[in-house]
Amino acid sequence: MQDSSNFTIPLAADGSSSMLCYREALMTRMLLKFVIITFVVGALPLPADAQITINGAPPRRRPDEPPKPKRIHGVVQDLRGSPLAGARVFVRDMKKNTTRTVTTDVQGLYSVTGLPPDVDYQVHAEYKGQASEKKLISVFLTREDNVLNFQLDVAVIESAADAPKTGPQLQTFDHVQLQASFDLPVGAPAPIPAVLLLHGFGEDRSVWDPFKKQLLERGWAVMSLDLRGHGASKTRNQLPLAADAQWRTSPHEFPLDLDPALDWLKAQPRLDGRKIVIIGYDVGANLALIASGRFPEVRTVVAVKPSLSESLAMAGSAQDFQPRSALIVASDSAEVEKFKAQGGKAIEVRTPALPVGARQSFQDKQVAEWVFQWLKAAY
Repeated sequence: MQDSSNFTIPLAADGSSSMLCYREALMTRMLLKFVIITFVVGALPLPADAQITINGAPPRRRPDEPPKPKRIHGVVQDLRGSPLAGARVFVRDMKKNTTRTVTTDVQGLYSVTGLPPDVDYQVHAEYKGQASEKKLISVFLTREDNVLNFQLDVAVIESAADAPKTGPQLQTFDHVQLQASFDLPVGAPAPIPAVLLLHGFGEDRSVWDPFKKQLLERGWAVMSLDLRGHGASKTRNQLPLAADAQWRTSPHEFPLDLDPALDWLKAQPRLDGRKIVIIGYDVGANLALIASGRFPEVRTVVAVKPSLSESLAMAGSAQDFQPRSALIVASDSAEVEKFKAQGGKAIEVRTPALPVGARQSFQDKQVAEWVFQWLKAAY
């Protein structure tokens, strides 16, 4: 056996290794075959339904392949982002001047498929008489899947009939459950001015129903609140709660009802939460005057038949009772003079003979006229 340590590779004539020459020749032949195969395959026509995929990317349409039908879909919402079920979406074929209509589902979704790709499309949505802007899908937009979302300003057409029958349910700092009603005017553009109505002791929010209609007709959003111990606001910590006459002078009862009501109004996107009006009668009038100096978002107040002594007691002190803008309507001239001395130029007064009760007082044409004149001037 030959010693492997003495084994040598024969050299070619030019002095190179014959094995290296063999390997180079083999690699050259393989490369030549690869080039020929690639050229032949590239020259062959592909089937019409063939798909070309490069580096895992989505297949691209061949130049000779006809474009596929388009799909238009999306969601229809209101300005708060809530889906609008039952909205209609119109897709107009600009070439044939024909329109396809679809209706959104419970999630506000719609979809239109099988649309010819060589056409411009004009798309818009409608809901309860409100129409969105019109959007265009151009023929030059070659993608098959097209998403168009719409938002409709439908809050302006809501009314008491559309609002939840229960109305806002609020909770105070001391865990009193408050019930309110809330109504939006028909056709009023945003931002909508808001009024908070506060009834008198022994009444409930229903006393405002006749006057509330007048406010709605003039474009005001209206919240009427059952004060604690009245109407449907008769639980604290889930226990029964009855109104007490001593609350008329307590800073720890009725005044606590103001915060959640104003916070709720400020949180509504369609309202002008920076300029809220409060109109009150009796105890509600006292609360309105307190709120005028305590809450910067309260633009002005109307107080019918207030009591200065009760207002000061509920405020806690004279320093905490600083109305900035108020119309006071009271039949007691002595009481009126006290308010004028306390509030100065921030307070304007009227002294008619008033009937008993908020409902009757605000049904008085003269009182109602004064109120609306004041709102126009002070708001």
